[in-house]
Amino acid sequence: MILFVTRSMIFLLLLTYFSDSSMIVHADYKAPSAEMNISVRTSPSATYEHKLDLKNKEAIRLYQDSKEEQIEYRPVLSDIYVTITKNNGTKNFRMDQSGSLWNEAESTRLILTPKATKQLLVHANFLRKHHYGTIVPWSEAKALLPRKSTFSIIDLEKGLKFHVQRRAGSRHADVQPLTKEDTKTMKQMYDNHWSWNRKAIIVVTDDNRKIAASMNGMPHGGDGIPDNGFSGHFCVHFLGSSTHRSMQPDLLHQVMVYTAAGKREAFLHSLSPEMLSELFIGALSQRDNNLLIAVSEGAHSETVNYFLKQMENGTTYRMMKRKEIPDPDNRHRLTTVLELPVFMKQKNMSEKSVAIRFEFARESVLSPWKIRNVSPRKK
Repeated sequence: MILFVTRSMIFLLLLTYFSDSSMIVHADYKAPSAEMNISVRTSPSATYEHKLDLKNKEAIRLYQDSKEEQIEYRPVLSDIYVTITKNNGTKNFRMDQSGSLWNEAESTRLILTPKATKQLLVHANFLRKHHYGTIVPWSEAKALLPRKSTFSIIDLEKGLKFHVQRRAGSRHADVQPLTKEDTKTMKQMYDNHWSWNRKAIIVVTDDNRKIAASMNGMPHGGDGIPDNGFSGHFCVHFLGSSTHRSMQPDLLHQVMVYTAAGKREAFLHSLSPEMLSELFIGALSQRDNNLLIAVSEGAHSETVNYFLKQMENGTTYRMMKRKEIPDPDNRHRLTTVLELPVFMKQKNMSEKSVAIRFEFARESVLSPWKIRNVSPRKK
């Protein structure tokens, strides 16, 4: 009996000891805390995004065994933004074309393992599918959106949404906001100032189909909906649609259509030097920093920064009307130079005409043209 009690007491003491020890270890142990946020946006300044949050093990699996390296050049960046938080520290990245993560603040690149890169690209494509619209030619879009039909518009920069009705338009859709509240929302898209500037938008039909489109923000022409606070209509463009003044598609509207489909880079890579130079001037005219940077991919950073500074200081540019001149035959060239006449107006000064000289290059006859240098010249 005494032996049995003694053994029982020893067993209970040992059990208590190891239980207490385990509790102490458990209390001091902290599981790794990590979080990875992946989002898609049309620009760094956009507030409208589709986002995926990965926590702890799922996040750690993506960035573990990654390598960080210092790089001197800025890579070609995508529309995917990644934030990694671990051990109470946060770093912001932007994915480049290869799937690596660029940290602009530190000029470093985080290279993930091949498996992690593949998974990150899967997440990125999933987000893009939900974020962007589908490219639909105007010949089909006008049948999907017949006259008097109503649909919604989503701004890809701010995420604002309002409702409109198509009233007319044969080369594009002439539409009007349905109510005063819709007019107010539309004006907020343009920072409460009506503007001809083109914006990338998503058109959402009644059956929830999302179509890539472009719009301007200026009331003009005929009216049709009473008491909506909007005098006239505005224009919505789709792939291949044109303005009232020309049978040719408007280049700025078309680049916004491709932006709304998440295909801007591919569109820019298909353009001739003449079109790239016109788009460069168009970006200056709209004071669109993000478009200017995208069009200038491949140019010296000093060139881009010069024109960004010009816009910041209030300098405006607009294309000068010129006679139709046949594009030079650049099919077999790897470099070319051209000049465009433009009007330039600096703050508190009179407008004057100048020429802007563009230098282009490409790696092969099958490679896309890239702007290498841009310089204003007095006429």
